[in-house]
Amino acid sequence: MYADLPPAYHLELAQAPTPPASQRFEVPPQPAAEVRSPSPPGPPAMLVIGTPEAAFLWPLATLTPPDTEQMVISAKLVHPAWKKRKPIFSSDSYLLEAAEPFELSAVREGTRKSFKVSISRPGAASPEWKDVEVQVKAVPWHSQLVPNSATVPRLLYRVFGSPGATFLVHELSGSPDFHHVVLVRFKDRRFTQEELSRGLLVDVEDRPNVKGAKLQVGDAPKGSLLDDKPVKFKVERELLFREAGAP
Repeated sequence: MYADLPPAYHLELAQAPTPPASQRFEVPPQPAAEVRSPSPPGPPAMLVIGTPEAAFLWPLATLTPPDTEQMVISAKLVHPAWKKRKPIFSSDSYLLEAAEPFELSAVREGTRKSFKVSISRPGAASPEWKDVEVQVKAVPWHSQLVPNSATVPRLLYRVFGSPGATFLVHELSGSPDFHHVVLVRFKDRRFTQEELSRGLLVDVEDRPNVKGAKLQVGDAPKGSLLDDKPVKFKVERELLFREAGAP
């Protein structure tokens, strides 16, 4: 329809003149953005059993990658408030939370010899102790968990502690599974400190590896060690139960 308009009504687009240099707005060069490497994931909460001088830490692996390492850490715990009176981590549950992120593999490989934690009871609004130094002695036992793998059919625990306070720690094997730590008293076997420091495997007789068959306070089951020697023990206290499993 515009083709019939006379030439006087034709529109012409003209380019705006370039302003002089004094009137130009120039964006100053911006510094390059700093690219930071992602921080390593923080370790999971850890249950502590024993005493500050002879403590055993059990990281509560979730079986969700990369949190798939299962281990026991032998350590000494140091805090200024414990110079006169040291706590005992045998009568109740105490959880450790790391003050800064790091990978548990560094502890296993020996490149991480110490780290700071706070210690609290499960569900507490605030920790009982902060800035507790963990001095790693050794990692007497560890395994790499495979998420979504089938659990072993037998109910297996590892024994740790000291001759006066022995604990059974349920060994995770697949998904879903569960963390379970109990204080026990053996009736017919006395373990040396060297045996208790390396986590002997205890096979609980006649119990499947399901949470409904886990050890209960007052139970007095039979079991056997890897050397097929039978053992009898009584469960005196449950320190922790927590389900674990990859989605």
